[in-house]
Amino acid sequence: MSSALEEELSIILEGGAVPLPETYDVAPETPRPLRLRHNVCYIVMGVLLNERDEVLMMQEAKPECRGTWYLPAGRLEKRETLMEGLCREVTEETGLTCEAITLLAVEERGTAWIRFVFLARQTGGSLKSELLADSESLQATWWDTVSPLPLRCRDILPHIKLALAYRQLPSHPSVLPQVLSSPHLALRLVLLCFGPEGQLWVLRSAIHSHCLPVILCSTSRASFLNSLRCLLNDPPRSCGILGLHHQGGEGADGVCFNIMAEISSQEPPLVPGEGFSWALVKDEALRGRLEHTVKDNALLPLHS
Repeated sequence: MSSALEEELSIILEGGAVPLPETYDVAPETPRPLRLRHNVCYIVMGVLLNERDEVLMMQEAKPECRGTWYLPAGRLEKRETLMEGLCREVTEETGLTCEAITLLAVEERGTAWIRFVFLARQTGGSLKSELLADSESLQATWWDTVSPLPLRCRDILPHIKLALAYRQLPSHPSVLPQVLSSPHLALRLVLLCFGPEGQLWVLRSAIHSHCLPVILCSTSRASFLNSLRCLLNDPPRSCGILGLHHQGGEGADGVCFNIMAEISSQEPPLVPGEGFSWALVKDEALRGRLEHTVKDNALLPLHS
């Protein structure tokens, strides 16, 4: 394995970002850059907990769900980073300011809808009262999750449970979006194969042998993991997010996800396409970090 590939793996294992190459290993014939509110939609959602493990909730003002309660959430606006969007939505809907601690999960329906669920902490502000009701929300409160509260949708309950569990025992290192340009929805793959005698191989790019493969996803409602599955005969044994980067703005509304997946095979399988190859990981420290991450499932969940 080249030193350049080892360096790229080390950066990605730390949750860092690596600039996208000019050419990709797999891409649609005519890839279109993503444009927010045109061919891609990002939702940011915040789970904030206080010292009593109560969760911050906002009361909806929209006519179709007025009076029900939900986590602070909303669509990303143009030229915002994901964390800027999170902080804006929390302040607009609850009156509090916040800072992100980590992503808890990413949910996706292709480029039609990607939701980024953050665990965050309060940094200031005052809870929004009914006297300050507006089109964003009617009020905000801390909810103990036991008292009855009419919810807009119960899809937030798993995220609240995940946040409470993460506070007690983090399931993965903090993962926060890095600010780096990506014109498309891209997947940088850390595809691993463990051998029967303790060997560990990682897939190398077909175009840049010193880099990890990067594939582009189509602008469709299909899960963008379909782009990963097209490289494999069998689904990966495990799969999750190591990190991601996004910038926002003209020509930079895309997101690059660093995806780690393990192949269930006794030896490196053939990968469709020309030029892909497997590199044997010889550095023991790097090998240990890769094995720990995938075997202990220390990855950010991706829900497709």
